[in-house]
Amino acid sequence: MSMSYEKKLMQMKGLVKKNSQKEEPKKEVPIVALPFYTEQWERAGLKLIKNEKGFLFMKETFYEQSHIHGNIGLHHLHEAITFMQETYPDHPLTVAPNIPFCFYDTETTGLKGTGVLIFLNGMLKQVANGFLLTQYVLAEPGQESSFLYESEFWKRTQTIITYNGKSFDLPQLASRWTMNRNMIPPLKEHAQIDLMHSSKRIWKGDLERFKLKQLEEQKLGFVRENDIPGHLAPIIYFDAVKHGDPANLMKVLLHNEWDILSLVTLYILSVKLLKEEEVVESSITYTNIGRWFRDLKSVDASHDWFQFVIDEFEEAEVSVAYYYVGLHLKKLQLFDDSLAAFQASLLKIVGKYRINVYMELAKLYEHRKKDFEMALEITRKCADYLEKTPSVGSRKQQLRLRQDLQKREARIIRKLTISRESAQPNKKRVSQP
Repeated sequence: MSMSYEKKLMQMKGLVKKNSQKEEPKKEVPIVALPFYTEQWERAGLKLIKNEKGFLFMKETFYEQSHIHGNIGLHHLHEAITFMQETYPDHPLTVAPNIPFCFYDTETTGLKGTGVLIFLNGMLKQVANGFLLTQYVLAEPGQESSFLYESEFWKRTQTIITYNGKSFDLPQLASRWTMNRNMIPPLKEHAQIDLMHSSKRIWKGDLERFKLKQLEEQKLGFVRENDIPGHLAPIIYFDAVKHGDPANLMKVLLHNEWDILSLVTLYILSVKLLKEEEVVESSITYTNIGRWFRDLKSVDASHDWFQFVIDEFEEAEVSVAYYYVGLHLKKLQLFDDSLAAFQASLLKIVGKYRINVYMELAKLYEHRKKDFEMALEITRKCADYLEKTPSVGSRKQQLRLRQDLQKREARIIRKLTISRESAQPNKKRVSQP
């Protein structure tokens, strides 16, 4: 019996449906014409990279383990990272174990604002037998999603080491990622190490400025020659895109390369200073390191550093270290030793530290030694010093401190009066005839 017309029609309809599904074309990335300057940029040393989001340019530079930048060899990096992981696992300079890390620096078309683009992503990673610097260049403003996608910050979590990156590079990266969120996978959360923060902790009071260039010249032994100033980078990029000539753009890449190599050597030097092997810096620097550990609640490590300063430097340079040693000994309830340390610090200490030392001595004499006369003398010395040193603290802080000193002085005088009266015979008792 032949198949009914209706059944044949239904079968044909199903077949058409199946065929139409099979023949549906795959979604393809729209083909965009390459920039007119592609060959020029490639001749200059940039490589054209195509990905599923579009295209960009890239430059790779390999460094042997033996490469020296300034006066520091890159081969010390592995040793520095291992030392921090094993000795100070919770320190801000410690790279988290078992996850990748890179040194990262950007060049942008401005400082802030939604229209500011990153046009150069530079990242250095440790590879077999050396180090690889990869610099991604935005081919043109319309290719931002392909440029960001190629960085692979969306693939896996890593530790990103920067200089001022917490305030600038990484917020800028997150902002640009947000603007392209419909085109690329979400940005992973990354651990951060900002070497500007650590440099200020180490060299505050020793260096006047904390531009990377100053650190290079004064600490890293590196002096730039014919460097492109960072503020010219946006103009140079837009000029290269408009006219095609990449000569000055390649100088911006060199500027970025120096920045990143200096990040590596700065990390190595910073860790070297935490090893306490030999005196290569000022007493100010080592005292700063001790304060850093104290702020991190690493009490024993901070005490070791202050003791290191006292042992290695002249009496005139160790007053602040004595102050912190005094605080440590006081916490251990070694009050006599604490008093001796505070007294030693008074020889040269100035400013707010001198005020703090006076206050600590007054507390110890009043509450621990019950020597009210000495407590009163120290309190008055502190008040006199405050009057003669108007630069200590703000007006509000000075007013509060004066009020505290007045209350302390009044309380000590009361205690002193009671102490003296109790030491005298009871005059009220009269013998009866």
